[in-house]
Amino acid sequence: MEQGEVEVLFCDLCGTSVPQDDVGAGRAVQCHGRTVGACCLPALRGEKPASPPPLPLPPQLARRAAPAESRGTLLAVLVASAALATALFVDHRLTEVDKGLVDRLDQQAEAQKSDSQVVARMALDLDSVPRRVDTDALATAAGKAEEARADLDKRLDELAAAVAAVARQQEAAVDYRPLFEDLRRRQVRILEQIGAARAAAPVESVGDAKPATPSAPVADAVPAAPAAPAPAAPPAFAEQAKKLASAEAAVRFEGVDELIRSKSAEAVPLLLSMARDPDPFVRRLVIEGIAAWKRSDVVETLLAGLADGDEYVRDTAWRSLREVTAQKIPFEAAGGKDARARAVARWQEWWDKNKANFGA
Repeated sequence: MEQGEVEVLFCDLCGTSVPQDDVGAGRAVQCHGRTVGACCLPALRGEKPASPPPLPLPPQLARRAAPAESRGTLLAVLVASAALATALFVDHRLTEVDKGLVDRLDQQAEAQKSDSQVVARMALDLDSVPRRVDTDALATAAGKAEEARADLDKRLDELAAAVAAVARQQEAAVDYRPLFEDLRRRQVRILEQIGAARAAAPVESVGDAKPATPSAPVADAVPAAPAAPAPAAPPAFAEQAKKLASAEAAVRFEGVDELIRSKSAEAVPLLLSMARDPDPFVRRLVIEGIAAWKRSDVVETLLAGLADGDEYVRDTAWRSLREVTAQKIPFEAAGGKDARARAVARWQEWWDKNKANFGA
C-alpha cells in the first residue's frame, strides 16, 4: 500500500466500513482477526453515543432514573458481549469446518491417487491378458499338435510291432556262426599239425617211397562216446525227439536248439542225453544250453564235459560250471593232460562236499 492511502476495514458486527486511522486512534479495535468499528465499540465498552446533554431532572426523578439507566447500560454490554462471543464461536466453528473440509479434500485426493494407481495396474493387467484372437489361435495350434502326437504314437506302435516281428524272426533263426568259427579254427590246427609232420618226416627217394600211413590222432583228442539212448520224450517234444534221433548232425543240432529255447524243465533229460553226441558242435550246444538249469544232474554232466575230447567243448563246460555253481576254480581247456586232470580233481572234490546241499 502506498504512503498516504488509508486501508478501509469493515466491522464484523454491523458491516460498516472502518478506516485504518480509527484503529490507530483507538476508535476501532482488531481481535483474533475480527474488526469492531467505532459504530459498535462504544456499546461493547458500555459507552453512550454522543448526544446533547439531557435536561436536568428534579432530584426525586433523578434518584429514580439512575437505577434504570444503569440497568440499560449493563444490558447493552451483555448483548454486545454475547454478540462478540457468538461471532468468535462462529469464527471458531468456521475454522474447524474449513479444517475438516481441507482434511476431507486431502483424503479425497489421496483416494483418487490410490484409485489412479489401481486403474493403472488394471490397465497393465489387461494389457497382459491374451486377446480372444490369440487364445483361438493357441487352441487351434494345440489341436493340431494333439493330432500330430496321435499320428506319431500310431507310427511308433507300428514301428514297435515291426521291430518285435524282426526280433521274433531272429529268435527263431539258429545262429551257426560260433560253430563255423570253431570249425575254421579246427581246420587251421589240423593244417598246422600236417605241416609240422611233413617238415619232420625224412626225405625219401621216389623209388623207396612207401605207402602213406594214416596220421596219428591229435593228442588228447579222445573221441566222444556214442550217445546214450534218449529217454522217452514228453508229448510236447515229440517233434524235437525225432530230430535228436536223426543221422544228420545239423538236424540234431536244430532239435537241441529248439529244446533249449523252450526253457522247459521237461526238456532237460533229453538235452542231457545229447551231451555225448558224436558231433562236437552238438555237444558244445548242449553244454552251453543246460547252464540255464541249476540241477545236480546238470552239474554232473558238466563235470564229465571237462574231460571231453574237444578243447572247445571242455572250455564251454568249464564256463557253464562257473555259471551254475558260482565257483571260480580255474581250468585250462587247452592245457596239458596232467594239469587238466588236477583241475578236474579239484572240481570233483568240491562237488563231493556240496552235492547233498546243492540247490537247497
